[in-house]
Amino acid sequence: MQPNAQLDRLSEAFFRRMKSCLGIIITTHRGPDPDGLGAEIGLNYLLLKLGFDSRIINHDEAPEKLSFILEGHKIETFDQVDAREGRERLRGRTVISVDNSDPERIGDVGFLLNKDHSNLVIVDHHDGAAPDYERLFQDPDCASSCELVYRLYEAAGQEIPPEIALALYAGIVADTGHFRYGKTTPETHRIAAKLLETGIRPEKVAEGLLNNQPLGRLEIKKKLYQSLRFSKGKTIAFFSIRRDDVQKLGLEFDHLDGLVNELLEPGSVKAAVMFSERDRHRTRISVRSRSDVDVLPAVQKYGGGGHKNACGATVDSPLDSAIAEFIPVLQAQVGEPT
Repeated sequence: MQPNAQLDRLSEAFFRRMKSCLGIIITTHRGPDPDGLGAEIGLNYLLLKLGFDSRIINHDEAPEKLSFILEGHKIETFDQVDAREGRERLRGRTVISVDNSDPERIGDVGFLLNKDHSNLVIVDHHDGAAPDYERLFQDPDCASSCELVYRLYEAAGQEIPPEIALALYAGIVADTGHFRYGKTTPETHRIAAKLLETGIRPEKVAEGLLNNQPLGRLEIKKKLYQSLRFSKGKTIAFFSIRRDDVQKLGLEFDHLDGLVNELLEPGSVKAAVMFSERDRHRTRISVRSRSDVDVLPAVQKYGGGGHKNACGATVDSPLDSAIAEFIPVLQAQVGEPT
């Protein structure tokens, strides 16, 4: 977490930029997760309360399992808005990308960006964007984007109602791995406590995040563990799944979220990888590691990103080829002989 003076300066610049906007569209990355959804819901409510013309438009719909976060909140998809209003009517508005600093990851909402991205503002806790106080509200030391949105409420002197507190709390809980990851700080816990003081029920969030999965998730776990392998030195554990296996069970790829973390249960495993075949020539690589093992450079070689202990990339390679190519790269990154 950056010093308060630095965050105060970022907050002032953010609200100064908002005052010059003709209209605001808030979005997040494709395949929205709890932190992205919670942050955009919280930010949209704040801006509307302050009198700004703001709405949320995402590339795709949120997963059904996260419906408990969406209760009472309006989130549109780009296709819905384009069909009803036409994208040209939305041009010229400021686009705020939350929980994401890569314009390529906002999908079709990117059609609303100026060629020079001058109408793009970023609210994010990931690394990646160049310093620009007028267009960037970012703190890579922060555990979640929802924490950053909470700080904007503080800067604006606005109270957070329970329905917004639940969305922000869910994002914080999810992105800290239920307060287990290394970026969890005393400030993270203080913010979480303030949100709980609004009267929200932590068990509702826990149930929504952990115990709201389809039965097919158990079947897909069986498939994954049938493919379980280890690197030569057994410091890397990895498994894989084919697209057909996911589809036959009536699942979406977001139903696999969190499963890769299970591979870190053995104390000797430094890094864990899940390879998921998205189509015949495209593979998603999801990597997790122990707190003292930085795996981010390995995925950055393939255009990926994230955090040092939780990151990923999508490669234009068949599943087996992606495994054969990436594991040696990860071995070198964690210091294991190939």
